[in-house]
Amino acid sequence: MNNHYLDVALGLSATYLALSLLCSASREAIASLFQSRAKMLLDGVLTLLYEPAGLALLRGILPSLQRLLRREGGFDLAALGSGSLAAAVMRHPLITGQAQAGCMPSYISSAIFARATMDTLQQRLGAQTSARALLAQLNNPALQRTLLALLGEADDLAALEQALRNWYDTVMARTTGWYKRRSQSVLFGIALAFAAALNIDTFALSQRLWNDANTAQQSAELASQLSAQLASQMAAQAGQQNPPADVLPPSSAVLGAAASQLDSLPIGWPAARLSGLAEKSTAAALLAVLLTLLGWLLTAFAASLGAPFWFDGVGWLLALRGTGGRPASTVSGERAQGQR
Repeated sequence: MNNHYLDVALGLSATYLALSLLCSASREAIASLFQSRAKMLLDGVLTLLYEPAGLALLRGILPSLQRLLRREGGFDLAALGSGSLAAAVMRHPLITGQAQAGCMPSYISSAIFARATMDTLQQRLGAQTSARALLAQLNNPALQRTLLALLGEADDLAALEQALRNWYDTVMARTTGWYKRRSQSVLFGIALAFAAALNIDTFALSQRLWNDANTAQQSAELASQLSAQLASQMAAQAGQQNPPADVLPPSSAVLGAAASQLDSLPIGWPAARLSGLAEKSTAAALLAVLLTLLGWLLTAFAASLGAPFWFDGVGWLLALRGTGGRPASTVSGERAQGQR
């Protein structure tokens, strides 16, 4: 296959890979600052314990700012009321011991959650030797019916604790899906902001790479370096225990390579298509603005597909180009030069 075709494809793919890495790092920083994973975990706990009224207390600008400032009001457990089982469980030492003051844990294992819940129930309802006797005193019909269904014919406390573990795993699997969908929307928004700020217009970039073989070749070579950096990070972290997230946080070396990739491209301001709008006809000016907006949207959509997608794509293209083998596997989730 003609190397120029591959260089253009590599240039675009590596651009999306570099942008998705920068967006992923930005999204992770935002999630850390606002404790998004901890908030989603508490959402899940309120859902599985059938306390939907508490979900509204975590939403809004004020709770988000309080979580940012590490204030207690960001996770307003007191507002859930003294009768809230979720509040009591989340205050259990087994759980509070996993987070700093003013924070909530971002992850709780099913074993810890079930043990904390069982201990809380026995502290509230009295020690029981029968699971059904314990649940009979539970003033939560929906949770009571759910746990009885999960218990089946069993009636011992160990079976009830296992039922709690199973219910927790089921709900948290759905909570992870909620978090991923929300993160995808945030990722698209960040990618669109980057595309507009750096003027990464897919249409204009494709045309420039197609018309400038040297720029396309340089971009393809930098794509090889970026892919190698990612593969190196993956190899270094292979076998390590990582958080259960949908993205592998890029290292500083990888982010540096991503920034170099974007810095080498004919992107940035001023935009050639938008120059001299005042001298153009109304139709021509509107068309230029529309094409630019569509170019940004296409860039944002492509970047929101994520680093794993484009890492694999760059790997296949590099293998076709004959500049090295395809990297091992998928990876899980600045300033630009002026347009020349």
